[in-house]
Formats: sequence, structure tokens, C-alpha cells
Amino acid sequence: MFGSDNWGMKTFSIPPHLSPGGVVSTRVLRRAGYSYRDIRLLHLSGDLPEHLREGWWATSGADTDVVSAVRAGGVLTCVSALARLGVYRPLNDDCLHVRASRGRVEGTTLKNCSPGRRPAPVVAVDHPLVAARAAIGCLDVENAVAVLDSMVNLHIVTAAELDEALADTARGRDLLRRRDLADSGQESLVRVRLRALGLTVRSQIHIAGVGKVDLVVGERLVVEVSSKAHHTRLENYRNDRRRDRALVAMGYRVLRITWEEVMFGWEEVEQQILAIVRRGDHRWPRNSPGTGRGGARVAG
Repeated sequence: MFGSDNWGMKTFSIPPHLSPGGVVSTRVLRRAGYSYRDIRLLHLSGDLPEHLREGWWATSGADTDVVSAVRAGGVLTCVSALARLGVYRPLNDDCLHVRASRGRVEGTTLKNCSPGRRPAPVVAVDHPLVAARAAIGCLDVENAVAVLDSMVNLHIVTAAELDEALADTARGRDLLRRRDLADSGQESLVRVRLRALGLTVRSQIHIAGVGKVDLVVGERLVVEVSSKAHHTRLENYRNDRRRDRALVAMGYRVLRITWEEVMFGWEEVEQQILAIVRRGDHRWPRNSPGTGRGGARVAG
């Protein structure tokens, strides 16, 4: 874990997963073979210029969020930790989510998050599964589900790993039952909301000649949810319209929702979907020939 320079002095080398964001604990340093004298020398030499609090050190250029969490008396957790990996984060959540080493952390922009009974933090950013436990206790249902969907979609953890980590509480089991395939956080939000209305919704359905669609409500109402990054690209815009035309030609109904509508205009979208369902337009006409329809026929 460490080497020597030309004068026989130990050089500082801690794996990134043990010093995330450039912050490392004395316990990790000791396990890596550094003596207390070595740690003092690393501090004096500038390798560990900041002593954040008892037992915690920062390298130069350390991540400000991680530094703030440790200075406050904890470590980075919940959506603050997961967002570093690209996981979905709820809109307008600008708090720093912190798991306190003991007691509670204090600060107007800090939020205490607890993953339940877990060992005292040793690493400055919680492991994704520990952060997920904190998130399901911190967030509302739809955003918690979106976080879990995102973690699996990004291959940060497997569905089986989530099951093992979260299924020991009623809250965890409920959220795991709601989890499904999704390419974006907004897609997860739409699915959770529609299922809460009692609608039958399938996720990430493959339709021959088109490919995967985000959601199918009932038998033939295709709901596509565009992320902010996706629908601002001209190439994506053109491809979306080509897919829409192909779906309509096969008899599907297509409803395309922007991320702004998911986040700021959902009531109108919900009423439009319910109007389609009340008319029965989410089902194939009774005299519709064939039964397969690209494998996307579902009850609804």
C-alpha cells in the first residue's frame, strides 16, 4: 500500500476506494501500514494537508462535499453519495446528505440520513448499498424507487444485491416490489405514478420493428419519457419521430412526455392518460386482427 522514495521515506499511496474524494481516516491509514508517526509526517509534508477532525484527513484538492460531510461529523451518504456515481437525484435536492459518526450533524444545508444500525463510518463516502439504505428512509416512495432503478440500470449493484441489502424492513420490501426496469429517473417516476392509479404498466418492452419502448399502458398505449439530455439532441428528435410513426402504423397509441412535464406539469399529463384509458383506447379494438403485436400485449 506504500513505497519508498530515493531517501527511504514512505510515499503516500492509498487506493481511491479507501480515500474517496481525497479524504481518508486514520483507521484506514493504520490498516494500510502507516504508523502514527508516518501520518504526522504526511501531514507536515503536505500529502495530507488538512486535519478535518479527529481521525480524518484530506489531501490537497479533496472533494468539497466529502470534506464538508466529514467536517460536520459524519460521512457522505444517501443521494449525495450515489450522485457521485451518476445515480438519479431528486430535482431541487441541494442538501448534503450525511451519516453522522455519532449523534447528529448540524447545519442549514445538511441532512441527517441513517441507514439503520450500521458500523461507525471508516470511509468518507458510504458504500452504494449503505447509501441506498439511507435513501429509502430519506426519500418519498417515487424518488426512492427511481434511485433503486437507477442503481441497477447503471450496473452499480445487481437486483439481487439490493434485495439482500434492503429486504429486512417492511419499507425496503415495499420499495423492492415497486422496482423495475427504467432508463431514466423520470421514467421511474411515471411508472410509479401510473401504477398508483391502478393501471397495468409494463416497462422496457420490445416491439418488433421499433425496438424498446419505455412503458406500455394496458395493451397498446405506448408512453415514452424523454430525459432532458435526450430530447435536446436533433438526432434523437428525428429518431423518436420515426419510431412514433412506425408504432402508429402498427395501431399503437403513442404519448411522448418531456422531463419538464414529468417534473412540473404532471397533473395535465395524468388527466390525458386517464381520458385515453376511460375511452378504452389503451386496448386493441375487439376486431383487431392478430394477437402478438410485437410481444407487447398486456392486460390492462
